[in-house]
Amino acid sequence: MYGEKFNLGMDEEILKINSPKEHCKGPYIVVFKSPEGRWVIVGLDWDNSPTLGIRWFWDKTGNPSSRGNATWFILPKALHNTILNGLPLDMSFRNKINRFLTGEISGNELKKGGAK
Repeated sequence: MYGEKFNLGMDEEILKINSPKEHCKGPYIVVFKSPEGRWVIVGLDWDNSPTLGIRWFWDKTGNPSSRGNATWFILPKALHNTILNGLPLDMSFRNKINRFLTGEISGNELKKGGAK
């Protein structure tokens, strides 16, 4: 369900992936998705710290997954700016993501502003 047949057009469904629940809060917003590459980056809290997660939606289950559950690969904080700089993001949206990643706004505040 979370692999090659997953509909990437439905952000609400993407945001339902929150495993493992003891570490993951959110995700709050889809930061970027690549339909042709079938990967998505989201803003979420991991162990109570704001961060970015990435997931690939290919094959039968996508990657990463654990025990048959779709999960997020947590991107190292040292790579956040490099990755965000490489994406075609609207500057006001990028600034909002930065405010989330620095802890200036919460995930719920990030979510209220909507997507890109």
